[in-house]
Amino acid sequence: MELLASGREADVFDIGDNRVLRRSRDDRGVEREAEVMIRLAAQGFPVPAVHHAAGRDLVMERVEGPSMLTALLTEDLDVTTAAEIMTTLHTRLRQADILHLDLHPDNVILSPNGPVLIDWSNCTEGPPGLDPAISALILAQVSVGGTDLADLAHDLLRVFAPRLDITTELPAAVRLRETNPSMSAQELADLGKAADLVRRLSGR
Repeated sequence: MELLASGREADVFDIGDNRVLRRSRDDRGVEREAEVMIRLAAQGFPVPAVHHAAGRDLVMERVEGPSMLTALLTEDLDVTTAAEIMTTLHTRLRQADILHLDLHPDNVILSPNGPVLIDWSNCTEGPPGLDPAISALILAQVSVGGTDLADLAHDLLRVFAPRLDITTELPAAVRLRETNPSMSAQELADLGKAADLVRRLSGR
């Protein structure tokens, strides 16, 4: 198997035949995630096709195309279009009554058939405003984090934040990020500053 990517919680391998294996590093089963993806696919929402799910392993369609983050970095995509894509995905998720809770540019693949949302390990049900609030908070944490992506994240957040009501559920988003075990000490320390940035750029 060829290792394609390593995230905070899982590794992704190319296993051939246009399929990838995502293997979680903890003991959390992937069956619930797979069920949500199958249901969303049946409703026409753009997700990778699920082939098999058991234990820590999820076998899915390999979606060709760059991530939205890569396209932004290469300037093949502008922040206005990226914000429009994120807003459309959030609106469609709201109609499907599901929360992704990790919708950011590196989890959107720009396939030849359109944007595809990947990494559904955090999906759940809840208040619809929580999802865009999480997205905005993630962008804000990058924006205040001092990395090479800070300016890009700020520019995207500035365009995305006013498009949806993200401040109502912002306190809940902060609490959820506080309990995320993959957060670094610096990311936790930046949460308050990030939340203030979201409020300011949302204009609410």
